[in-house]
Amino acid sequence: MADSKDEAPRPNPAPEDSTAVTADSPSDVSAQAKPVPTRTQQLQSFLFKWHLPIMLVVLVLFGFLVPAPGRWLADNTELSTACVVFIFLVSGLKLKTDEITEALSDWLGIIVGLVLILGVTPLMGFAAREVPLGSDAVSNGFALFFAMPTTISSGVVLTTQAKGNKAMALFFSVVTNMLGTVTAPFFLGVLLRGDGVTEDTVDVVGILARLALTVVLPLLVGKCLRWFDVVRSMAKVWSNQLKLASSFILVLIPWMKVSESSSQIAELDGGIIAAMFGLGAGFHVVLLIVNAVVVLLVPLSNASRKAIIIMGSQKTVAIAVAFLALLPDAMQPGVMVIPAIISHFSQIVIDAFVATWLITALPSARDEDDDAKAELTARSSSTTPQAGVAKREGSVQDGGKEAGPAGGGAEGLRGASV
Repeated sequence: MADSKDEAPRPNPAPEDSTAVTADSPSDVSAQAKPVPTRTQQLQSFLFKWHLPIMLVVLVLFGFLVPAPGRWLADNTELSTACVVFIFLVSGLKLKTDEITEALSDWLGIIVGLVLILGVTPLMGFAAREVPLGSDAVSNGFALFFAMPTTISSGVVLTTQAKGNKAMALFFSVVTNMLGTVTAPFFLGVLLRGDGVTEDTVDVVGILARLALTVVLPLLVGKCLRWFDVVRSMAKVWSNQLKLASSFILVLIPWMKVSESSSQIAELDGGIIAAMFGLGAGFHVVLLIVNAVVVLLVPLSNASRKAIIIMGSQKTVAIAVAFLALLPDAMQPGVMVIPAIISHFSQIVIDAFVATWLITALPSARDEDDDAKAELTARSSSTTPQAGVAKREGSVQDGGKEAGPAGGGAEGLRGASV
């Protein structure tokens, strides 16, 4: 037998693929498929996800406790206006409209969502201003917040988490924030009242003109700059850095407003502040219920319903802050920003749970497709290691037998089974 082995050339063993190597240790497969993040990575992910609320709280508290720097900047510079221009210039640089066109096919859902976001939910401001909170500025802050369009980013993220229509959510985010610069001043003209509010306080035409220059124009300029490949690639590479810079610039506005109104904020009772948290959460739950009832009465897909429920119930604090920069000091905009920030916190926390609940409450066809893909992937991953084992064992048997066409597959497998 030794001579025959020497005379007959041994076939080269088949190269072992990664599947065959890892088949002996299934734990290695799962470990290589998805490495467990370190504590530092988990902390970085958490801070990036919640960076806007964290920065809002830190700078608002700093402005209240140390008001001098923010008050000086507000009195001696046009930093608030520059901040608004920068924010929407960056928004234009990152604005992708290719996915938004997908939402236009569901025209009924688009109409329902636009009416709810821009026409129905701002009416909550009338209820908010009637709550006796001891301060017109606090009531006006709630009214201002509910007159705003939907959120720019968080609503889209939560819609995706709920497995809703992401393209529709993107459409609502972009279109309502542009149209909101037109609709919000009209609502504010009838909602705001109390000390410092006169017939000329909310100059609708003047606000529209300033918003056109500080919001719409920078947004369009940023979008036009995306036509250049260099700008578009840089915006993609530096996406996270631009997001962090935009968020930091955004919170500078409420920081300065709170610094200017720190003495008035200090006069607010602790019970009023607690009531603002309760009202912010309560008003948002009411909006969720109203939007849910409406979409259930309209023949829409569940994916579109989830997008409308989430996007229709959320309000953006970024546009609210931009409006605060246009209001006179007599209205105490530094106090008005507090209920807006609290309401922003409330909706993010509540909708994080609502998005998860909607996955099972309103299952959609795309959910079933995702589940089917996941099941197929699981089956593939479970069968591939077995195939790799068989392939490697077959190769071993081939190498141990004499050369010849029959020395491979059947005999090798038969020998392995023994």
